[in-house]
Amino acid sequence: MKNEAIRFLEERCEGLEDYDGNCGELVDAMMHWLGEGRIRILYIEPRLEGGALLLGDHCWRYHMVPVIDGRVHDAWQPDLVVDVEEYVLRAFPDQIFRYDFPAEREAHD
Repeated sequence: MKNEAIRFLEERCEGLEDYDGNCGELVDAMMHWLGEGRIRILYIEPRLEGGALLLGDHCWRYHMVPVIDGRVHDAWQPDLVVDVEEYVLRAFPDQIFRYDFPAEREAHD
């Protein structure tokens, strides 16, 4: 399965190294590209206050990724197009984090 985040960047003649936005901006742009109804936003943050997430060479206070048809499409993990539970365990091994779908949580509040 093709990573839709990578396909989005390729259609704009960009690679991730050329992209100057952050993860949230990429998810937002993809929502306009595919339509809001096709994407769920997965938000991951370290469980410890002031902590960081390590993902390859990147260190973030949080990470947002699009979930399309039940699979995560993370531009920073292009070969890892899997379901949410497998994604968080494989992308952030040995890290303490929490994740949820904030838009869905807010809709129920």
